[in-house]
Amino acid sequence: MKFKGDFHVHTCLSPCADVTMVPNEMARRFFGCGVDWVGITDHNSCGNVRVFENVFSRYGIKVLPGIEIQSVEEVHVLAYFPSVTIAEEFSKIIKSHLPDVKNDPETLGYQLLVDEADHFIGMEEKILSVSVNLDLNEIFELVRKFHGLFIYAHVDRAFGVLKQLGFIPKDPAFDAIECMGKTDNFECTIFKSSDAHHLDQINSPKVEIEAPTRDFDGFKIAIEKGQVFPIENDRRSSY
Repeated sequence: MKFKGDFHVHTCLSPCADVTMVPNEMARRFFGCGVDWVGITDHNSCGNVRVFENVFSRYGIKVLPGIEIQSVEEVHVLAYFPSVTIAEEFSKIIKSHLPDVKNDPETLGYQLLVDEADHFIGMEEKILSVSVNLDLNEIFELVRKFHGLFIYAHVDRAFGVLKQLGFIPKDPAFDAIECMGKTDNFECTIFKSSDAHHLDQINSPKVEIEAPTRDFDGFKIAIEKGQVFPIENDRRSSY
């Protein structure tokens, strides 16, 4: 089966995302542009994933539970999990590895928790816009412990592994990479995404994915078989 996806998007929980990134507004945008499978990947937290999964399901959109982690090397990694419950348990561990520093929303951005009616119900007090005290190998091992997939985020952009390290290390192993520009130089499964932080960045599908099922297991099979196809010539995120 073929699906249209965008597997790297942020909600109002990410401090660099707009406060309009609430579930019903985002679902309407994705539905309108034909996206039926979305990865929710806030910075260093899965606090909004369950609410978004519930709301998106009403629009026929499947949510892949995920998170974007910033390693001690300041490399961004996308991790995806078999269920929201597993993602939430992983998120608790990640939170324990963040510095014990309170976020300053006026300076660094609001970290908003939301309900299914798009109402703000609280804020994450601990700062999310920083590195955890885990290196790439330690993050890989933790992701695998929770049966997740490990994907390098926007490798060719700020906080991407190529920008930070100058190369893609063979160790730890990785399941795929996300590339925002040309993909000719890579011999692995490659994603494109919106990395949406604002509603106007939700405008079209970013990949077509051939998977037996629209769930984590199907996603994993598609990655293993290289059946993730970036959709070129889309409007790129301006973030």
